[in-house]
Amino acid sequence: MNAVEKFFLNVDRPSPELARWFQVNKEDQAAFITAWNPSGKKTSDNINHIAEQKLIVEIESRDLSYLKGESIDPSGLWPSEPSLLVFGISIESTKLLVKQFSQDGFIYIGSDTTPQLILLR
Repeated sequence: MNAVEKFFLNVDRPSPELARWFQVNKEDQAAFITAWNPSGKKTSDNINHIAEQKLIVEIESRDLSYLKGESIDPSGLWPSEPSLLVFGISIESTKLLVKQFSQDGFIYIGSDTTPQLILLR
């Protein structure tokens, strides 16, 4: 995987950095997901790390590429969570995957590189 400079994804705002990534790596969809704090309930770091490792194993077993990142609540009310930007995963596959990890939602990015919040509850 290529080295990547830090960039931010903002819901409903196209990402020029992701557009370049899609072009260079011949991708057209991605999802930003986490395994931390299932069902929106604060969980111990130990349990969250175990869940994160299981998510990475699942993604790698599907032969999908990903970048490690962090979900940040702009209001600061919710703690930051380690997350993964997974490439080449469809919105339907993402829904199934995040449900498997008891998550309430995720960020999906299609070919227009505009992140969308998808809530599952």
